[in-house]
Amino acid sequence: MGRSPLTGRESALMRNRALHEALRDFALESAALLTDDVKAGAEIEFDVVDEGGRRGAGPALYRYKPRTESFVAERWPRLRELPACARAGEELGAGAAAWLRVNGLRGEQAEPALQAMLDRLYEDSTSFGFPEERFERVYREVELTLYADAVRARVVAPLPGVWIESERVGLGGGVSLVRGDLADAPAGAVWPEDGDGAPAVLCVLERDVDAGTQIPAAEAEGRFRSVVTALRLWGPGAVSLGGPGWRRADEGRWSPVPLGGSSAGRGEGWVLAAGEEDVLREFVATVDASRPAGVIAWALARFEMGCERSHDAEALSDYLLALRALLDATSDAGEASLALRVAALCAEEGKRRTVQRRIEAALALERFVMGGMGRMPVESPTDLVAEIERHVRALLRDVLCGYLDPDLKGVADDILLEATADPAGEIQARDLRRERVEEREPEAEVDLEPEADTSEIQPVARQQPVPAPPGEPQPQQQLDGVTQSADWGWGEPDDYSAPV
Repeated sequence: MGRSPLTGRESALMRNRALHEALRDFALESAALLTDDVKAGAEIEFDVVDEGGRRGAGPALYRYKPRTESFVAERWPRLRELPACARAGEELGAGAAAWLRVNGLRGEQAEPALQAMLDRLYEDSTSFGFPEERFERVYREVELTLYADAVRARVVAPLPGVWIESERVGLGGGVSLVRGDLADAPAGAVWPEDGDGAPAVLCVLERDVDAGTQIPAAEAEGRFRSVVTALRLWGPGAVSLGGPGWRRADEGRWSPVPLGGSSAGRGEGWVLAAGEEDVLREFVATVDASRPAGVIAWALARFEMGCERSHDAEALSDYLLALRALLDATSDAGEASLALRVAALCAEEGKRRTVQRRIEAALALERFVMGGMGRMPVESPTDLVAEIERHVRALLRDVLCGYLDPDLKGVADDILLEATADPAGEIQARDLRRERVEEREPEAEVDLEPEADTSEIQPVARQQPVPAPPGEPQPQQQLDGVTQSADWGWGEPDDYSAPV
């Protein structure tokens, strides 16, 4: 859907961009529906209005006035079903009563207010093309009605390492990502001292408040950190929250706000390509509503610590600690099966053995980093750490978005039992406890094929499917705690989700 060509000054004066876009989208969709009806043969009725002077005082003057209100009212049952209508009503919210009141109408619901807006847009019109200039005038009236006793407050903070191809990406709840080179923002935010010399992408929180008040710094920092968490879960990249932040009310002066910055981390920048805005918006809302607790919250915090580390060796332990927490691998027996369980959850078909060995290599690398025990187990530690980070991100995403049961250990053991029952199964148990003993003996080589030990894996109870009658297709067995992959969203699950 097209956007109105607002100038920078008009954009800065707009109090509620989300409301503007929602009402404009609804007006555009309504214009298309009404125009199609006219092209299909629907006719607008007219009233004859006498605009002459008093009877006998002069010639009678008549004017044909189109009955656009009746035309719109007859089609309102279809207009209210347009995709943009529900969002426009939500954004207008409690302001509907005020808008109706200034237009001489009664009520508190959004739908009558939206219908009144269409009546204003097409008053005395005989066609239904979208009236751009009239819409902007009507929208200014809406804002004057809704925000007569309020000021627009903003808080901005730079996001070093982030780049978006769009000018602005709304994330809901008054939070947006805005390109600093196209934003009305102080130079200290657009060109932060800890930046790379390029204009920063800004995280912006804006809403209407009572005159003389400001958005609390603690609230802004909490909202911004939630966005950074979601961006780190969305994909790899050196995402961080820069400081200080800046805030102001209406067109007042910008003042610095002490927002706590975070480490820039490692790797290349985080990029959002054009066309991914809607998917990111939905993902951020889902993660923000997930409210993780317990083990999941602890693992998420460890994952973010790893993202902020400046060295791969430091990040490796954070990511492995997150995996241990997610898969309940806090004992020696649990650690011995950690690689098996990660492979069961994260490996693609035919690659479980490879993922298993890579997890084992990561555990060996951690022991080497901690105390020089054993030999350097991999040629590229950087690539290995990136793989572990990807697995942690996939598992956290799937749990927070509801695709996997938080009991990941039970889900993994269920999958392993299925693989054990299949003669062609490729997962093989390895006793990492024995390998650690052998690593401490300088003269001993690491045994690449130790005896299998699956004693720690416990069966997970699940309901057996009821066989279908003879001649009918047999039902597919589904593992407990696993949502079928056909239900997974966010674009292409293979790019980030655990492929279980």
